[in-house]
Amino acid sequence: MKTLDCIIVGGGPIGLYAAVQCETKKLSFRLLEASESLGGQTLNLYPEKEIVDIPGIPSIISKNYITSLVQKIDPVNVSLNTTVTAFRHEKEGIIIQTNRGEMKVRNLILATGLGFYKPRPLGLPNEEKYSNILFALKDFSFLKDKKVAIFGGGDSALDWAKEISKISSHVSLVHRRTEFRGNPDTIKGCPVSLYLPYIPHALIEKDGKCIGVTIENVNDHQLVSLETDYILVNYGSVPSPSLLGLKPGPTFGALVNEHSEAEPHVYAIGDCCSYEGKIKRIAHGNEDADKAIAAIVASQR
Repeated sequence: MKTLDCIIVGGGPIGLYAAVQCETKKLSFRLLEASESLGGQTLNLYPEKEIVDIPGIPSIISKNYITSLVQKIDPVNVSLNTTVTAFRHEKEGIIIQTNRGEMKVRNLILATGLGFYKPRPLGLPNEEKYSNILFALKDFSFLKDKKVAIFGGGDSALDWAKEISKISSHVSLVHRRTEFRGNPDTIKGCPVSLYLPYIPHALIEKDGKCIGVTIENVNDHQLVSLETDYILVNYGSVPSPSLLGLKPGPTFGALVNEHSEAEPHVYAIGDCCSYEGKIKRIAHGNEDADKAIAAIVASQR
């Protein structure tokens, strides 16, 4: 069994960044991703979101950022559909247990974010039947001139409304409160119909298709029917933590030291690590990765 310098668990932006650093530092490594594609939540839920907090990059769309990282990684060092279930320390290194067998490594880096994600549904009967009820978008072009209802009040829902309103004048944004959690200036001046405070009441079904949705006013319970071609749900996701038994910190994530180290030769970076003053941003996750890679390189001198 070949012993690698490093195994990175998680193919989101932080895991990809760590992999790029391994390539740069000439470390032997393998990036393990549980799903069938790289990019994580950033690509699956927020592909069009603008990222502005990465040093040296003034502004970049998230999907383009992911692509720029993937292009710098040798595909031979990536394993998709590979789930890590446990690890154990042995005298000569760390043994990683996966659904594909065991792997031997000198250092382990967890970049699993908040774990696996499952989108929060509308909570209406039969919604799982319809392909025009979507929870993630990788492209907006197919929504041109379509009637779209968006449910959610965070930055991502507002971003969707802004971008889709550029290609469709039939965009409705439904939120359960009178104020958005995200920045309302995002949709300022956009042709978006607002329904506040409203919640989903029932799907409008006809001939085996979902042709709209009825929404209910939270205060007076008045019902409004929206005719739609697509319903977009952005209620966030339910995380399934994946810390592999590491000691938790003051916030969600494994407790780490100043080198992003949770246990000897086991590192946690990005949203899956925890320390006082932790800020959950891509730039800060990249800093976590830099500290871990630097510690690994130093240990091999």
